[in-house]
Amino acid sequence: MNMKSILLRTLSLCLSLLCLVLPLCSCASEGEELDQKTVMGTVGGREVYYDEIYYMAKGYESLVNQTVGEDAAKRNEAFRSLIAENVTTTYAMLALCEEKGLTFDEKELADEIDERVDAYVAQYFDSKEDFHASRREEGLTERYFRFTLGVELLYGELLSVYPDKGLVPSTDAELRGAIKKNFVHIYHLVLFNDEGDEPQKNLQKITEAHEKLTSGEASMYDLIKAGYSEDFSDPSGKGYYLVKGTMEPEYEAAAFGLDVLGISDVIESQGENNQGRLVPCYYVIQRFAMDEDYLEEHFYDLQKEYYSSVIASDMEKLRATLKFEPNAQYDALDFNDLPTVKEGNTALVVWICVGIGAVVLTGVIVAVVLIKKKHKKKNLPVRGTRA
Repeated sequence: MNMKSILLRTLSLCLSLLCLVLPLCSCASEGEELDQKTVMGTVGGREVYYDEIYYMAKGYESLVNQTVGEDAAKRNEAFRSLIAENVTTTYAMLALCEEKGLTFDEKELADEIDERVDAYVAQYFDSKEDFHASRREEGLTERYFRFTLGVELLYGELLSVYPDKGLVPSTDAELRGAIKKNFVHIYHLVLFNDEGDEPQKNLQKITEAHEKLTSGEASMYDLIKAGYSEDFSDPSGKGYYLVKGTMEPEYEAAAFGLDVLGISDVIESQGENNQGRLVPCYYVIQRFAMDEDYLEEHFYDLQKEYYSSVIASDMEKLRATLKFEPNAQYDALDFNDLPTVKEGNTALVVWICVGIGAVVLTGVIVAVVLIKKKHKKKNLPVRGTRA
């Protein structure tokens, strides 16, 4: 086989391999998909990826439908506002952890994250295959699921860091005083404006309940039993002990502004419905006295909630110093018609492309060198004669 044939075959093989791989490298930008790790902007220097944006948008869809309606421009504005707030909160949590001496490293957290994933799958799914199918349907990538678990684990460590560093009261006497000052005992009625509901009808219904409560015609218990509330998260029937900084602003202002046995007006706010989605809703709140027996029985739970509220307050202060800085690709997104998330290892594909490119280049160089050597031999001068 001559050198020309070797060169042609080498080039043919390398180019064939390259042609097979190049579509893999370019597919993330084609069609209606966007790679999960496409950078959308930064918060405090940290990159924010598309899979985060996409999942948040899916989660806020019901709220935007209820509050904005069909106006495309207003919907885009609402999505951007909600997402910017959520993204900033996530990275403020990480920033607070770093400020207190904790650093996020998924490799170090990998075992704990795996345990959390296994526990989550065991609790809610029949198998890991079912879990992965479900999360994909919800637009949640495995990368982002693990990332959020990692953030949660690291942030949870602050519950130990704060008392160790003397950032919160630690003696029982100090804690009892802090709990009585920072908690409120309430019952409430709530009607969620879920997708498909008519908010005006819910407003009429809860206004009717408010009139019955304030007139003394019915008690809070009577109204809950009669179906004037859609909140089923108080199975004990002892109401809620809520700490400052953990409620929506409108709700918190009303709850802490009441005297014992005082009743709020109808409050328009947001709340997590029975499907775990944040939606607009209407509340009526009544405040009750602290139950000393309840405080003793749940002392350590209340302590943890109090510590969490202090941590959350510090995180909010830090969040106020941060801002989501979107890039041009994020600005170009239409939240009314988002590309789906392409979940995969883009880095691997890129390295394959680079590798094949290197093979092509090497093949060409080797073939050219061989040809030059053969050509050079053919033109060597005969010994004893001049060149």
